[in-house]
Amino acid sequence: MTARSSETLNRLRSMGLDAASCNRCAVRESDYVFLAVKPYQFPAVARDIREEIAGKVVVSVMAAISTRVLHEALPGAEIHRAMPNLNIRIRESLTGLYSPPGSKHAEEVRRMLSCFGEVYEVSEELMDAWTAVAGSGPAIVAEFLDAFFLASLAVGLPRSTARSLVTKLLETTARYLSEHSDLHPAELRDEVTTPAGTTIAAIGILEGRGFKSAVIEAVRAATKRAGEIEREIEKKLLG
Repeated sequence: MTARSSETLNRLRSMGLDAASCNRCAVRESDYVFLAVKPYQFPAVARDIREEIAGKVVVSVMAAISTRVLHEALPGAEIHRAMPNLNIRIRESLTGLYSPPGSKHAEEVRRMLSCFGEVYEVSEELMDAWTAVAGSGPAIVAEFLDAFFLASLAVGLPRSTARSLVTKLLETTARYLSEHSDLHPAELRDEVTTPAGTTIAAIGILEGRGFKSAVIEAVRAATKRAGEIEREIEKKLLG
């Protein structure tokens, strides 16, 4: 692994990892290269490792940058694209993976990524959508949880109780839907909703405020932004 700051290098080494500050040296000594930097950092990294990358298997976990742009920046490498999410920290990532057709290394790449959670095969044209839903998803879910937490406080629940309640509510409802895969979320809603009851009163407010439309537009905006980032990075790389 490589890092720029001495603080990060020391932390990685304390975890028993082989860490260095020289990207070019690390690539030279490796068969598999994982590019885990922010997209705007990629042009500098690409220039640094370009002369060492031929023949390597490169797994990009950067948002937005297509294999076409990666091939142009890293000639001679076999390019795979992966998009994990924040839950990789607890080995519960939902990772989208695109591997080139006929790759002899695809299964090994998948095996490595599966150490951190579930891996889904995704066509490259859907990688921006995957980034918006799975990559940005934890932040979107966190926004909903924060709103629900504040709502719980607004109706008088103690702070400690409210936090535990809303997180467990999301966890258990998601597990229920996962264990009943033939049940549509709308059917679950209808099971809870009774005429003139509390649930329909709440849903009426959400619908009136455009809750579903806001979520749809948010995911569309994230997907669109991924395409914009690619064009920005391509311009920096290729001029």
